[in-house]
Amino acid sequence: MRALLAALLLLAPAGPPTPLFRLHDPRLDEVSGIAAGIRSPGVVYVQNDSGDSARFFALDAHSGDVLAEYDVPGATNVDWEDIAVAPDAHGVPSVWLADIGDNGAQRRQIRLYRVAEPRVDTAARDRVLTTGPPQVWRLRYPDGAQDAESLAVTPAGVPYVFTKSLIGRTDVYAAPAQPGTATLRHIGSISFGLTGTPGPFAPAGEVTATGADISPDGTRLVVRTYTDAYLWTARGGDVAAALRTGPQRVPLPRQPQGEGVCFAGPRLLVDSETPGSAVYSVAVPAPPATASSPAAPGTAKPPGGSSAASPASAASPASAASPASATSPAHRATADGGGGRTWWPYAASLLLAGCLAAVVGVVRHRRRHGQLG
Repeated sequence: MRALLAALLLLAPAGPPTPLFRLHDPRLDEVSGIAAGIRSPGVVYVQNDSGDSARFFALDAHSGDVLAEYDVPGATNVDWEDIAVAPDAHGVPSVWLADIGDNGAQRRQIRLYRVAEPRVDTAARDRVLTTGPPQVWRLRYPDGAQDAESLAVTPAGVPYVFTKSLIGRTDVYAAPAQPGTATLRHIGSISFGLTGTPGPFAPAGEVTATGADISPDGTRLVVRTYTDAYLWTARGGDVAAALRTGPQRVPLPRQPQGEGVCFAGPRLLVDSETPGSAVYSVAVPAPPATASSPAAPGTAKPPGGSSAASPASAASPASAASPASATSPAHRATADGGGGRTWWPYAASLLLAGCLAAVVGVVRHRRRHGQLG
Protein backbone atom coordinates (compact mmCIF):
# COMPACT_ATOMS: atom_id res chain seq x y z
CA MET A 1 0.00 0.00 0.00
CA ARG A 2 2.79 2.45 0.86
CA ALA A 3 4.47 1.76 -2.48
CA LEU A 4 1.15 2.49 -4.24
CA LEU A 5 0.72 5.76 -2.37
CA ALA A 6 4.27 6.77 -3.20
CA ALA A 7 3.72 5.97 -6.88
CA LEU A 8 0.52 8.05 -6.92
CA LEU A 9 2.34 10.98 -5.34
CA LEU A 10 5.11 10.78 -7.93
CA LEU A 11 2.47 10.83 -10.68
CA ALA A 12 0.71 13.96 -9.41
CA PRO A 13 0.47 16.01 -12.64
CA ALA A 14 0.83 19.61 -11.44
CA GLY A 15 1.21 21.94 -8.50
CA PRO A 16 4.14 23.55 -6.71
CA PRO A 17 7.29 21.66 -5.71
CA THR A 18 6.40 19.06 -3.09
CA PRO A 19 8.84 17.71 -0.50
CA LEU A 20 8.57 13.91 -0.63
CA PHE A 21 10.94 12.89 2.15
CA ARG A 22 14.29 13.72 3.71
CA LEU A 23 17.58 11.88 3.32
CA HIS A 24 17.51 10.98 6.99
CA ASP A 25 19.60 7.82 6.99
CA PRO A 26 23.17 8.56 8.21
CA ARG A 27 24.60 6.43 5.40
CA LEU A 28 23.24 8.95 2.89
CA ASP A 29 25.85 11.56 3.67
CA GLU A 30 26.84 12.75 0.19
CA VAL A 31 24.03 11.82 -2.21
CA SER A 32 24.63 13.30 -5.64
CA GLY A 33 22.24 11.40 -7.91
CA ILE A 34 18.71 10.03 -7.95
CA ALA A 35 16.79 7.66 -10.26
CA ALA A 36 13.26 6.24 -10.22
CA GLY A 37 12.77 2.49 -10.44
CA ILE A 38 11.37 0.79 -13.54
CA ARG A 39 11.29 -2.81 -12.38
CA SER A 40 10.56 -1.62 -8.83
CA PRO A 41 7.93 1.14 -8.91
CA GLY A 42 7.64 3.22 -5.75
CA VAL A 43 11.41 2.93 -5.27
CA VAL A 44 14.10 5.53 -5.91
CA TYR A 45 17.82 4.79 -6.07
CA VAL A 46 20.59 7.07 -4.82
CA GLN A 47 24.37 6.86 -4.44
CA ASN A 48 27.06 8.70 -2.54
CA ASP A 49 29.99 10.16 -4.40
CA SER A 50 33.72 10.09 -3.64
CA GLY A 51 34.79 8.51 -0.37
CA ASP A 52 32.04 5.91 -0.16
CA SER A 53 32.28 2.25 -1.08
CA ALA A 54 30.96 0.88 -4.36
CA ARG A 55 27.30 0.72 -3.35
CA PHE A 56 23.92 2.28 -4.03
CA PHE A 57 20.70 2.42 -2.05
CA ALA A 58 17.04 1.65 -2.77
CA LEU A 59 14.75 4.04 -0.90
CA ASP A 60 11.03 4.02 -0.21
CA ALA A 61 9.74 6.91 -2.34
CA HIS A 62 7.21 7.83 0.34
CA SER A 63 9.29 7.81 3.52
CA GLY A 64 12.90 7.87 2.33
CA ASP A 65 13.64 4.75 4.40
CA VAL A 66 16.47 2.60 3.11
CA LEU A 67 14.90 -0.60 1.80
CA ALA A 68 18.18 -2.14 0.69
CA GLU A 69 21.85 -1.38 0.21
CA TYR A 70 23.41 -2.94 -2.88
CA ASP A 71 27.15 -3.57 -3.09
CA VAL A 72 28.59 -3.73 -6.61
CA PRO A 73 31.33 -6.39 -6.73
CA GLY A 74 34.57 -5.47 -8.46
CA ALA A 75 33.63 -1.80 -8.81
CA THR A 76 35.47 1.18 -7.34
CA ASN A 77 33.91 4.46 -6.28
CA VAL A 78 36.51 7.01 -7.32
CA ASP A 79 33.82 9.70 -7.65
CA TRP A 80 30.34 8.38 -8.44
CA GLU A 81 28.52 11.56 -9.40
CA ASP A 82 25.26 10.31 -10.91
CA ILE A 83 22.94 7.34 -11.17
CA ALA A 84 20.38 6.40 -13.84
CA VAL A 85 17.78 3.70 -14.32
CA ALA A 86 17.20 2.78 -17.96
CA PRO A 87 17.24 -0.32 -20.16
CA ASP A 88 20.51 -1.54 -21.57
CA ALA A 89 21.02 -2.24 -25.28
CA HIS A 90 19.14 -5.54 -24.85
CA GLY A 91 16.17 -3.97 -23.07
CA VAL A 92 17.08 -5.12 -19.55
CA PRO A 93 16.06 -2.53 -16.90
CA SER A 94 19.35 -1.48 -15.38
CA VAL A 95 21.00 0.70 -12.77
CA TRP A 96 23.79 2.80 -14.26
CA LEU A 97 26.48 4.30 -12.02
CA ALA A 98 28.59 7.18 -13.30
CA ASP A 99 32.15 7.26 -11.96
CA ILE A 100 32.82 10.50 -13.83
CA GLY A 101 33.78 13.10 -11.21
CA ASP A 102 37.18 14.69 -11.73
CA ASN A 103 37.47 18.03 -9.94
CA GLY A 104 41.12 18.39 -10.92
CA ALA A 105 40.58 17.23 -14.54
CA GLN A 106 43.37 14.68 -14.12
CA ARG A 107 41.79 11.27 -14.73
CA ARG A 108 42.95 9.45 -17.85
CA GLN A 109 39.82 7.33 -17.81
CA ILE A 110 36.32 7.52 -16.39
CA ARG A 111 33.98 4.59 -15.88
CA LEU A 112 30.35 3.65 -16.12
CA TYR A 113 29.00 0.58 -14.34
CA ARG A 114 25.78 -1.19 -15.28
CA VAL A 115 23.91 -3.83 -13.28
CA ALA A 116 20.44 -5.25 -13.73
CA GLU A 117 17.88 -3.32 -11.71
CA PRO A 118 16.86 -5.42 -8.71
CA ARG A 119 13.31 -6.30 -7.72
CA VAL A 120 13.17 -4.50 -4.41
CA ASP A 121 11.09 -5.90 -1.55
CA THR A 122 9.27 -2.77 -0.41
CA ALA A 123 8.10 -4.48 2.78
CA ALA A 124 11.69 -5.02 3.97
CA ARG A 125 14.08 -2.54 5.54
CA ASP A 126 17.87 -2.23 5.67
CA ARG A 127 18.74 -5.33 3.70
CA VAL A 128 22.36 -5.54 2.55
CA LEU A 129 22.64 -7.32 -0.79
CA THR A 130 25.13 -7.76 -3.61
CA THR A 131 24.40 -7.23 -7.28
CA GLY A 132 25.70 -9.44 -10.05
CA PRO A 133 29.04 -8.54 -11.66
CA PRO A 134 28.73 -5.18 -13.41
CA GLN A 135 29.38 -4.40 -17.03
CA VAL A 136 32.05 -1.71 -17.24
CA TRP A 137 32.63 1.14 -19.69
CA ARG A 138 36.19 2.53 -19.58
CA LEU A 139 35.98 5.86 -21.34
CA ARG A 140 38.28 8.67 -22.44
CA TYR A 141 37.43 12.16 -23.62
CA PRO A 142 38.65 12.97 -27.14
CA ASP A 143 39.91 16.38 -25.99
CA GLY A 144 41.45 15.70 -22.57
CA ALA A 145 40.23 15.06 -19.03
CA GLN A 146 37.18 16.93 -17.82
CA ASP A 147 35.02 17.09 -14.73
CA ALA A 148 31.42 15.82 -15.01
CA GLU A 149 28.51 15.14 -12.70
CA SER A 150 25.68 14.23 -15.07
CA LEU A 151 24.65 11.01 -16.82
CA ALA A 152 21.58 10.29 -18.94
CA VAL A 153 20.80 6.99 -20.67
CA THR A 154 18.31 6.56 -23.53
CA PRO A 155 15.73 3.75 -23.65
CA ALA A 156 18.01 2.12 -26.23
CA GLY A 157 20.82 1.92 -23.68
CA VAL A 158 23.01 4.72 -25.06
CA PRO A 159 24.73 6.68 -22.25
CA TYR A 160 25.48 10.41 -22.42
CA VAL A 161 27.90 12.31 -20.18
CA PHE A 162 27.44 16.05 -19.52
CA THR A 163 30.49 17.93 -18.29
CA LYS A 164 30.55 20.46 -15.46
CA SER A 165 31.86 24.00 -15.92
CA LEU A 166 31.68 26.87 -13.46
CA ILE A 167 31.41 29.40 -16.29
CA GLY A 168 28.35 27.97 -18.02
CA ARG A 169 29.53 25.71 -20.85
CA THR A 170 28.59 22.05 -20.66
CA ASP A 171 29.90 19.66 -23.31
CA VAL A 172 27.88 16.58 -24.13
CA TYR A 173 29.43 13.23 -25.08
CA ALA A 174 27.93 9.95 -26.25
CA ALA A 175 29.30 6.60 -25.11
CA PRO A 176 28.88 3.31 -26.99
CA ALA A 177 25.87 1.17 -26.14
CA GLN A 178 28.15 -1.79 -25.48
CA PRO A 179 30.66 -1.99 -22.60
CA GLY A 180 34.40 -1.91 -23.12
CA THR A 181 37.19 0.63 -23.61
CA ALA A 182 36.31 3.51 -25.91
CA THR A 183 36.66 7.22 -26.64
CA LEU A 184 33.61 9.36 -26.01
CA ARG A 185 32.08 11.14 -28.98
CA HIS A 186 31.34 14.87 -28.65
CA ILE A 187 27.80 15.55 -29.89
CA GLY A 188 27.00 19.05 -28.67
CA SER A 189 27.25 21.63 -25.95
CA ILE A 190 25.01 23.79 -23.78
CA SER A 191 25.63 27.38 -22.76
CA PHE A 192 23.81 28.30 -19.56
CA GLY A 193 23.02 31.90 -18.64
CA LEU A 194 22.29 33.61 -15.35
CA THR A 195 18.73 33.28 -14.07
CA GLY A 196 18.54 34.95 -10.68
CA THR A 197 16.97 31.83 -9.17
CA PRO A 198 17.95 31.65 -5.48
CA GLY A 199 20.47 28.94 -4.70
CA PRO A 200 23.97 28.14 -3.53
CA PHE A 201 27.25 29.34 -5.04
CA ALA A 202 25.65 32.24 -6.96
CA PRO A 203 26.22 33.27 -9.65
CA ALA A 204 28.34 30.27 -10.68
CA GLY A 205 25.73 27.85 -9.30
CA GLU A 206 23.19 29.14 -11.83
CA VAL A 207 25.31 27.94 -14.76
CA THR A 208 26.86 24.73 -13.40
CA ALA A 209 25.40 21.41 -14.62
CA THR A 210 25.02 18.90 -11.77
CA GLY A 211 22.59 16.21 -13.01
CA ALA A 212 20.71 14.88 -16.04
CA ASP A 213 18.15 12.29 -17.11
CA ILE A 214 16.12 11.10 -20.10
CA SER A 215 12.46 10.18 -19.65
CA PRO A 216 11.59 6.46 -19.86
CA ASP A 217 9.88 6.97 -23.24
CA GLY A 218 12.88 8.87 -24.62
CA THR A 219 10.92 12.05 -25.42
CA ARG A 220 12.34 14.46 -22.82
CA LEU A 221 15.86 15.36 -21.73
CA VAL A 222 16.54 17.25 -18.51
CA VAL A 223 19.77 18.84 -17.32
CA ARG A 224 19.85 20.65 -13.99
CA THR A 225 22.11 23.23 -12.39
CA TYR A 226 22.22 24.07 -8.70
CA THR A 227 19.20 26.33 -9.25
CA ASP A 228 17.22 25.40 -12.38
CA ALA A 229 16.18 22.50 -14.58
CA TYR A 230 16.22 22.68 -18.39
CA LEU A 231 14.04 20.43 -20.54
CA TRP A 232 14.37 19.58 -24.21
CA THR A 233 12.16 17.54 -26.49
CA ALA A 234 14.17 14.48 -27.55
CA ARG A 235 12.25 12.54 -30.15
CA GLY A 236 13.35 8.93 -30.21
CA GLY A 237 16.02 9.64 -27.63
CA ASP A 238 17.96 11.76 -30.16
CA VAL A 239 19.99 13.92 -27.77
CA ALA A 240 22.07 15.61 -30.48
CA ALA A 241 18.92 16.78 -32.27
CA ALA A 242 17.34 17.88 -28.99
CA LEU A 243 20.30 20.12 -28.24
CA ARG A 244 19.71 22.00 -31.49
CA THR A 245 16.39 23.25 -30.11
CA GLY A 246 15.60 25.63 -27.28
CA PRO A 247 15.07 24.30 -23.75
CA GLN A 248 12.34 25.12 -21.26
CA ARG A 249 13.53 26.32 -17.87
CA VAL A 250 11.97 25.30 -14.55
CA PRO A 251 13.23 27.15 -11.44
CA LEU A 252 13.91 24.58 -8.72
CA PRO A 253 13.23 24.87 -4.99
CA ARG A 254 16.21 26.20 -3.10
CA GLN A 255 18.44 23.34 -1.94
CA PRO A 256 21.68 23.36 0.04
CA GLN A 257 23.61 21.72 -2.82
CA GLY A 258 21.15 20.40 -5.37
CA GLU A 259 22.71 17.81 -7.68
CA GLY A 260 20.43 14.91 -8.64
CA VAL A 261 17.45 14.94 -11.01
CA CYS A 262 15.27 12.28 -12.61
CA PHE A 263 11.92 11.86 -14.31
CA ALA A 264 9.13 10.26 -12.28
CA GLY A 265 5.96 10.21 -14.36
CA PRO A 266 5.01 13.78 -15.35
CA ARG A 267 7.26 15.25 -12.65
CA LEU A 268 10.91 15.56 -11.74
CA LEU A 269 12.58 14.42 -8.55
CA VAL A 270 15.49 16.52 -7.31
CA ASP A 271 17.82 15.86 -4.39
CA SER A 272 20.67 17.58 -2.61
CA GLU A 273 24.05 16.36 -1.48
CA THR A 274 23.52 17.63 2.08
CA PRO A 275 22.60 15.04 4.76
CA GLY A 276 19.03 15.39 6.00
CA SER A 277 17.98 17.52 3.02
CA ALA A 278 14.63 17.15 1.28
CA VAL A 279 13.90 15.34 -1.96
CA TYR A 280 11.34 17.36 -3.95
CA SER A 281 8.82 16.45 -6.62
CA VAL A 282 8.61 19.21 -9.26
CA ALA A 283 6.00 19.61 -12.01
CA VAL A 284 7.22 19.35 -15.60
CA PRO A 285 5.76 21.76 -18.18
CA ALA A 286 4.16 20.32 -21.28
CA PRO A 287 6.56 20.17 -24.24
CA PRO A 288 6.35 22.92 -26.87
CA ALA A 289 3.81 22.38 -29.62
CA THR A 290 6.54 22.28 -32.26
CA ALA A 291 10.22 21.38 -32.34
CA SER A 292 11.19 24.89 -33.43
CA SER A 293 11.60 27.56 -30.77
CA PRO A 294 10.98 31.30 -30.62
CA ALA A 295 13.89 33.57 -31.32
CA ALA A 296 15.90 34.74 -28.35
CA PRO A 297 18.71 37.24 -27.92
CA GLY A 298 21.80 36.09 -29.77
CA THR A 299 22.39 34.56 -33.16
CA ALA A 300 23.81 31.35 -34.56
CA LYS A 301 26.05 31.08 -37.58
CA PRO A 302 25.04 27.99 -39.55
CA PRO A 303 27.29 26.60 -42.28
CA GLY A 304 27.40 29.13 -45.08
CA GLY A 305 27.81 32.20 -42.92
CA SER A 306 24.28 33.63 -42.67
CA SER A 307 22.86 34.39 -39.27
CA ALA A 308 19.99 32.48 -37.74
CA ALA A 309 18.00 33.02 -34.58
CA SER A 310 19.47 31.46 -31.47
CA PRO A 311 17.70 28.30 -30.32
CA ALA A 312 17.36 29.63 -26.77
CA SER A 313 13.63 29.70 -26.23
CA ALA A 314 10.92 31.16 -24.10
CA ALA A 315 9.33 28.39 -22.07
CA SER A 316 5.74 27.38 -21.68
CA PRO A 317 3.53 29.29 -19.19
CA ALA A 318 4.42 26.71 -16.56
CA SER A 319 8.08 27.61 -16.69
CA ALA A 320 10.31 30.62 -17.18
CA ALA A 321 12.12 32.12 -20.13
CA SER A 322 15.16 30.02 -20.83
CA PRO A 323 18.60 31.58 -20.43
CA ALA A 324 20.31 28.54 -21.90
CA SER A 325 21.24 28.02 -25.49
CA ALA A 326 21.89 24.60 -26.97
CA THR A 327 24.57 24.05 -29.55
CA SER A 328 26.01 21.24 -31.61
CA PRO A 329 29.30 21.17 -33.53
CA ALA A 330 27.41 22.34 -36.64
CA HIS A 331 25.21 24.88 -34.89
CA ARG A 332 27.05 27.28 -32.57
CA ALA A 333 24.51 29.44 -30.78
CA THR A 334 24.93 32.16 -28.19
CA ALA A 335 22.33 33.81 -26.02
CA ASP A 336 22.56 35.79 -22.84
CA GLY A 337 19.02 34.84 -21.85
CA GLY A 338 18.59 38.10 -20.03
CA GLY A 339 17.65 40.59 -22.71
CA GLY A 340 20.96 42.36 -23.04
CA ARG A 341 23.02 41.19 -20.10
CA THR A 342 26.69 41.95 -20.39
CA TRP A 343 29.87 39.98 -19.88
CA TRP A 344 30.45 40.94 -16.25
CA PRO A 345 28.37 38.14 -14.61
CA TYR A 346 30.53 35.58 -16.36
CA ALA A 347 33.66 37.32 -15.16
CA ALA A 348 32.21 37.21 -11.66
CA SER A 349 31.54 33.50 -12.12
CA LEU A 350 35.16 32.97 -13.09
CA LEU A 351 36.35 34.81 -10.00
CA LEU A 352 34.06 32.77 -7.81
CA ALA A 353 34.91 29.46 -9.45
CA GLY A 354 38.01 28.91 -7.35
CA CYS A 355 36.13 29.84 -4.18
CA LEU A 356 33.34 27.39 -5.05
CA ALA A 357 35.77 24.54 -5.67
CA ALA A 358 37.55 25.29 -2.39
CA VAL A 359 34.31 25.44 -0.40
CA VAL A 360 33.02 22.17 -1.85
CA GLY A 361 36.34 20.47 -1.15
CA VAL A 362 36.43 21.67 2.46
CA VAL A 363 32.82 20.63 3.08
CA ARG A 364 33.44 17.14 1.67
CA HIS A 365 36.61 16.74 3.72
CA ARG A 366 34.93 17.81 6.94
CA ARG A 367 31.92 15.58 6.37
CA ARG A 368 34.13 12.57 5.82
CA HIS A 369 36.09 13.32 8.97
CA GLY A 370 33.12 14.10 11.19
CA GLN A 371 33.84 17.79 11.57
CA LEU A 372 30.42 19.01 10.49
CA GLY A 373 27.29 18.62 12.55
